Amino acid sequence: MPSKTPTVIQRIYDDVNAALWTLLITGVLYFLTMVLPQLPARQAEADRLHEQTDAAENVRYCEKWGMPAGTQRHLQCTLDLQQLRAKIAHEAEDQLSF
Repeated sequence: MPSKTPTVIQRIYDDVNAALWTLLITGVLYFLTMVLPQLPARQAEADRLHEQTDAAENVRYCEKWGMPAGTQRHLQCTLDLQQLRAKIAHEAEDQLSF
């Protein structure tokens, strides 16, 4: 009488294989329909938050260095810091492109 063990193992293997493929396809569909469309908006929000954080930090540094808000020196200081940050970001992008 032949053993049914290989048949049972094969059936379990096939069921697990089908479940994993179903999970993969469902995950890909979820990503394509729910996550991917939101990426540009989330990136824009992250960029906006980063810019606000940098601007607030610029103001704090200029005030820390003795340039009160509302003065011409404070304005020039914040502009200089913005240019410095832009230069650093540009150099970092250049280094990453290699």
